[in-house]
Amino acid sequence: MNKEENNEKIIQAPFKFKSFFIAESNIKILPDTKGETIDISIDPKGVISEQDKTFEVQLEIRLSSEDGLDVSVKMIGLFEFKDVFNSDNLSNYFYVNAPAIIFPYLRSYISALTALSGCRTIIIPPMNIMNLGKDLER
Repeated sequence: MNKEENNEKIIQAPFKFKSFFIAESNIKILPDTKGETIDISIDPKGVISEQDKTFEVQLEIRLSSEDGLDVSVKMIGLFEFKDVFNSDNLSNYFYVNAPAIIFPYLRSYISALTALSGCRTIIIPPMNIMNLGKDLER
């Protein structure tokens, strides 16, 4: 297969990632906080604007530990989609791919935030976020 044939098979997604921003960020720690055992909860939300051809996905994450760590961050990712709106076509992109695209930025932000706070750096482990898509779709 030559390079031209290979390029013809690449299909661009009907949506693209525009940007993200941290809408809210809060951290509380105690001097002896180690944050070794952490409870993690994620609340996804999304808004589709057919008029603007945009999708806004919000991930709000909360980390807490029994020894005094309490972190909450709300991140918003902005996506736009092509002229043709077909909810069946785009739903997989919105509900599965969009959270998967912005989640690494959220993980990185929390690692940096905790590293600079004086407690140990919290590294959120890789997670299967497929269930977020189901919550988001609802």
